[in-house]
Amino acid sequence: MRQEFAPQPSFVAERRGAARSRVAGEARLQTPGGDWQGLLWDLSESGARIQVENPPSVGATALLKWEANEWMCKVVWTIGDMCGVAFERKIAVAAVRSAPAERTGPRASLDNIPPGQRRSRPV
Repeated sequence: MRQEFAPQPSFVAERRGAARSRVAGEARLQTPGGDWQGLLWDLSESGARIQVENPPSVGATALLKWEANEWMCKVVWTIGDMCGVAFERKIAVAAVRSAPAERTGPRASLDNIPPGQRRSRPV
């Protein structure tokens, strides 16, 4: 008996509205139900990824603040201590470019972690 399979696309469609830039900096996420301090990991004209403890629920409307910027957004996904937000309106390209640059320094390696010690959170 021969089975036929539908052809599979050789690519994965990108769901983001704009390309993201890796950034590093403190961020604050405010909702009517709470206030979260965290780290901004990446940013685009249409959204961002933020690391916070116990992120707000998907669908929550929030105000994202970093440096001198603040933008209204909606939480669109959460996984562990990370969440993704989509901005209500695209932000200026200049705001993306002026965000703090990606972290630099030594990459994590098992050789850098003394036995019996846990890695700390990124700074």
